[in-house]
Amino acid sequence: MKILQVTAVDFTVEKFLLPLIHRLQKEGHEVHIACRITTAPKHSNMHAISFERSMRMATHAKALKELVKLMKSEKFDVVHTHTPVASMLARIAAKIARVPTIIYTAHGFYFHERMNKIPYTIAYTLEKYAAKWGSDYVFFQSEEDYQLAVNNHFKRPERLIHIQNGVNRKLFEPNDYNRNEMRQKLGLAEDTFVYLFVGRLVYEKGLAELTEAFRLLNEPRSHLVIVGGQVEGDRDTFPATVQKNVTYLGLRQDIAALLHAADAFVLPSHREGLPRSIIEAMAMEKPVIATDIRGCREEVIHQKTGLLCTVQSASDLKDAMNELFEHQQMAKAFGKAGRQRFLEQYDEEKVLDRQMVIFDSVSNKRWEWSMNETYDRFISRYVIDCYPILAHAFNCYMDQIRFGGSSIV
Repeated sequence: MKILQVTAVDFTVEKFLLPLIHRLQKEGHEVHIACRITTAPKHSNMHAISFERSMRMATHAKALKELVKLMKSEKFDVVHTHTPVASMLARIAAKIARVPTIIYTAHGFYFHERMNKIPYTIAYTLEKYAAKWGSDYVFFQSEEDYQLAVNNHFKRPERLIHIQNGVNRKLFEPNDYNRNEMRQKLGLAEDTFVYLFVGRLVYEKGLAELTEAFRLLNEPRSHLVIVGGQVEGDRDTFPATVQKNVTYLGLRQDIAALLHAADAFVLPSHREGLPRSIIEAMAMEKPVIATDIRGCREEVIHQKTGLLCTVQSASDLKDAMNELFEHQQMAKAFGKAGRQRFLEQYDEEKVLDRQMVIFDSVSNKRWEWSMNETYDRFISRYVIDCYPILAHAFNCYMDQIRFGGSSIV
C-alpha cells in the first residue's frame, strides 16, 4: 500500500514515528511523510507542509490546500495522522481527496478533567465528530482516552483500537550501560542522588514546580538534571535559569545512558497522553515520580513502581522527591517493579503488532475514483475557498471564550 504519515513537525517524526515507518516499510508498504520541515530532510518521500502550531484556524488554509494537492496527486491508500491540528487538517484533506482509509492516532486528547466546562466541551466535540465522520479507525495510546471514546460512542467499538505506547527493549537494556562512566562525564559523584527530567522545556511539563520543589528539598547530596529543548512553535517556553545543583543538558540522543546514571525520573506534567519518557525510565529500572493525571497514572502504579503527586503542587512534588531520597532501597525496588511492568505492557514490538493488524485488514481497500467532476468542483470552491471565512467565525467564538478566562489555546 501507499501510506502517508502526517504530523505537525519533523521533530515528531524523529522522536516518535520512525519505528512505525520502518515497520511499515519492512512489511512492503511505500511510506510518505507530510510535515513542517524545520531541518534538512532526513528521509526520502518527505513532503513539506506549511503547518502552523496555532489554534487560530484561518492560519491553516495554506496547509489544507497543500495537503489536498498532495493527496490527489499521490493517490494514497491510507492517510495516518498524528498531533491535534495536523490531524484535523489532514482528515479534512483526506475526505476531500477521497482517500480510501483514514487513521488517526490520539497521542492524548487535548481536553482533560481540569479544564473549564466551555473549552472542554468544544475540544471534546471537535475530537468526537472528527473521529465519527473523519476517521475510519482511531488508535489510542491512553486507556483512559480509549474508554472515554468507547463509552461516548465516538465510533463503533471495533474501529477504536487501544494500541498503548512503547519503546525498543533492545535500546533500553540496563545491562548495556555504564553508570559510573556517564556520571564522570557529568561531573556527578557516585553517592549523589540524581533526579532526571526529560522533555520539552515548556511550563506545561511542570518545570516551574520541579525547580521550585528541588529548591524546597534543599538537599546538598542531590542533583537535578534537566534534558530537553523547545520545538518550533512552542508558546510557553521555560527559561533555563541558574540554580544550585541543577544542570541543563539541552537536547540529547543518549537518553538510555542518562537514565542509567540517574536514581529517579521525574515528570510533573500538567497534561499528557501516554508519555514515552516514563516508559523509557521504567525500561531502565528507574522509580518514577509523576503527577496524578491521565496517562501518567496509567503507567505509574503508586507505591509500587513510583509515586504520584498533585499536579501543579511544588510542595507535594518536593515530598515525593524527599521520600525517594530518604528511602533509597524502596526507590530501587520501585525501579525493578517498573522494569517488569515495561516488559509486560510497553514493549514497542507489541504496540507495532497491534497497528499492523489494522493496516493488513485495509490492504485490499484501494483508491477508487467513484465521484464525478461536479463533486470535485463543489469541494474546491465551497470547502477550500470558504475555509478562511469559516475559520474566522470559529476564531471570533474562541476569542469570546478566552475573554471570559477559559482558553484552550
